[in-house]
Amino acid sequence: MGFIEIFFKKDSKDILAKDVELFVSRKIEESLNLEYKDIKAYDNFDELSKDVSAFANSEGGLLILGVGQEKKRPKIFPTEITWGDEFLSKERLENNLTGKIHPRIEGLKIVPIRKNNSVIFLLDIPQSENPPHMAFDKRYHRRLNFGNSPMEHYEVSDFFGRRRKPCLSLIVQLTEIDVKDSTYQLKIRLFLQNSGKAIAKYIQLTASFFNLEILGFTGPFDRIDDLREGVPSIQFVELINVFHPTGAKVRIGDITLKIKDSLEKAIITYDIVAENMDQIKKDLTFDKVDLENAKIAGKLGQRMFLTEEIF
Repeated sequence: MGFIEIFFKKDSKDILAKDVELFVSRKIEESLNLEYKDIKAYDNFDELSKDVSAFANSEGGLLILGVGQEKKRPKIFPTEITWGDEFLSKERLENNLTGKIHPRIEGLKIVPIRKNNSVIFLLDIPQSENPPHMAFDKRYHRRLNFGNSPMEHYEVSDFFGRRRKPCLSLIVQLTEIDVKDSTYQLKIRLFLQNSGKAIAKYIQLTASFFNLEILGFTGPFDRIDDLREGVPSIQFVELINVFHPTGAKVRIGDITLKIKDSLEKAIITYDIVAENMDQIKKDLTFDKVDLENAKIAGKLGQRMFLTEEIF
């Protein structure tokens, strides 16, 4: 979800002039993730490159290009909408920002909002996964509560140190669901995906299964129940092969499970560690209702995945 959706509670393609007018009328002050600029700033691409790169180097945010500011120290509020000429183009704005910010900001979204023969722009700037980004002045900027400031040397160095890291995630796919005498038996297929910026190596995945019995598995897993106080648990260790940052799913094995008590929720708790990567710890929780819904989805030819967002 982008910042346009967060602030306007609507999809970016559905935003109309009246939505922006209503938003401005609410007098929401500028913040770490929100800034207003008069449409006159459209042609000042140098300054815009500092503002946009500062958002990307911080937590991301929404820049509304076409709203005046009223400063009531220490706060800044919006005033009126400053509509610009209809010939101001999204393409020119995007091309100039791309040419003045290095490296380019992936995921930057520019949405023109039109009314009669006028236009303003919503710039949805994500928190960058590849910071820091340098502006036109060959400096790196960061976002403060409002406005931006050049970054200190140690801050820039820290960004470069964190830039190229692996980012592994576990993908759990339901491949079979069987119900006998109210007992649910399922087979899951495990994949690892590296969506980071560097090769992942020296990988260890550990998973424990609560309210679940492990009936069997295929793949390079070891049972480590004794290390988890008797809780059914497996471990996957890869010390030779590496996972490249292609975003491709790599299958590591299948596990057959049985829910012990169908009236209670089942929980899969896992953690992933790798060289130069922060530890990932997550839970997958589901029950028989979720499995029945997954069966229906499977009959419709859809893939059945267990994710922490769904179950």
